[in-house]
This record gives sequence, structure tokens and C-alpha cells, in this order.
Amino acid sequence: MQPERVALLLAAGFSRRYGSDKRLAGSPPLILRTLATLLPNHDRVLVVLRREDEVLRRLLADSGAALTQVPIDGGLGDSLAHGVRTLLSQDGPIHSLLVVLADMPHLSPASLQALQVAQDGCSLVRPVYLGEQGHPVSFPADLLAELARLSGDRGAKQVLDRHIDRLICLTLNDPGCVQDIDWPDDPL
Repeated sequence: MQPERVALLLAAGFSRRYGSDKRLAGSPPLILRTLATLLPNHDRVLVVLRREDEVLRRLLADSGAALTQVPIDGGLGDSLAHGVRTLLSQDGPIHSLLVVLADMPHLSPASLQALQVAQDGCSLVRPVYLGEQGHPVSFPADLLAELARLSGDRGAKQVLDRHIDRLICLTLNDPGCVQDIDWPDDPL
């Protein structure tokens, strides 16, 4: 079986700064727009939702992505680790994992393809736009066990810092890799 290029869409946050569930903001909803760019560019997509997130579970049921719900509502590290552990418990080898934040609907398909091309199976690949490091970040399979041990509010920064010698900063002409939706006046 060929190792898969997998995307992990982290969507278990509470949108506290936004003031309402930003994953459902806009038309189509923000989460569907982010997911639509991932599905054609990956062999498999797993979406991490909150523990009691039935509205999103129903919305995404027929999306083509697999879904998992965190056992406890924790921080970003908890969500990321849960998603990675879910992937590791499934059959099939993984080539690389793209960790994507659900509130980044402006990522271009071309940028996702460029991240895939740059991922050699050994490197961490992070997009850069006008000198600013962005998201999503691609991790090789050998770092998944480290990601599976994360917890709390911190994401994968500590894993990136530990393996900085393996980091490829990929310059992209895509402001979408540094634009997330945090506030109601952020452009959807």
C-alpha cells in the first residue's frame, strides 16, 4: 500500500474572540470552504471536532472527510494529539501529515499542492508569505509519535523547534497562508 498524504483539520476550538461559532460563519460556512481546498489535494482528510459538536458532525457527515471528536474539550495540543492518535490507530502507512487550522479558508489549492511537492517525507514544510511564517505545516510520518504526545494549549511549535534543522520554509505568493479568521470583522 502506498503511503498516504493526509490532512488533519483542527476544528475543535470555541471561537471565543469571534463571539460565535466562526466555523459556521459565511456562506458556504467557513469550515466547508477550508475543507473544500483540502479534499482534492490529499489521500485522506480527518477533521477533529469538539466532544459535543453534533451540528458540525451532521454538517460534515457527507463531506468526504473522516471525523473524530475529542474525548475532552482541551487546548490546541490536545486536539492535535487526539487527531494524530486517531490516524495512527487506523490502517495504512502515512507519508506526511498536513496540520490545518479550520479558520483559514483563504488558502489556495496551488499553495497546498506546492506544500505537497516540497514534502520529501523527511522534512517539515512551512509556508512563508512576505517573510511571515504561516500555516498549514506539513510533518513527515516519523514525527507523528511526537505530535501524538502533545497536550494543553500549545500546538506543534515545540515539535517544530526541536526539529528546526529539518524545516523547509517555502515562500509562497499566497496571503491565505497567514490569514486566519479570529474576529467578526476579519474578511470571510
